[in-house]
Amino acid sequence: MIIFKQVVYISEYAGFNLKELQLLGTGTQGRVYKIDNQRCIKVFKSKRECKEEVQSLNIAQEDIHFPKLYKYGQDYIIRELISGVELDKYLETHKLTSQLIIKIIELYESMIKVGYKRLDAAIFHVFVTPSHELKLIDTAKSMKKKTEIPNLLISGIEKAGFKQELFDFLKDTRPDLYEKWRRYKKINYKKIS
Repeated sequence: MIIFKQVVYISEYAGFNLKELQLLGTGTQGRVYKIDNQRCIKVFKSKRECKEEVQSLNIAQEDIHFPKLYKYGQDYIIRELISGVELDKYLETHKLTSQLIIKIIELYESMIKVGYKRLDAAIFHVFVTPSHELKLIDTAKSMKKKTEIPNLLISGIEKAGFKQELFDFLKDTRPDLYEKWRRYKKINYKKIS
């Protein structure tokens, strides 16, 4: 007689059973689940990427543009759940206004202020909150790669059809950034969902 044993894997992190949580998204680094209206848990495929994200969030805790970090382990973080809409989706139904461009500049300058080496982000990692602030998620590579021009962000704005508005505004109000950013390299990327 052959007896088959059924193996059940329960994915539990920090006391949370992932099977009981709502999956918010899957990316190249791992998966994000909603814990409650204030918190989410990101489970990484790689301990190294988890460590990099913990480091990048730790140095940015005093800045409103980055999620609060509540707890972490070797391969997961529990952080602030960002309410809002991804900037690429937002620009599908809204124009790129001067107020929003100012918020993008503030986010860029916040990356400098907290000490990030990578002054860039994919447009879908920037969230427009209900109060119209910008928040950046997925900061693991911010200390690893060095980029002074936000190539990914500008490429996303161009794809949304607002490159001219961005550069017209920069030319008139921030010629320093205009001169730097106009040398951007267009990057084609696709979102993993």
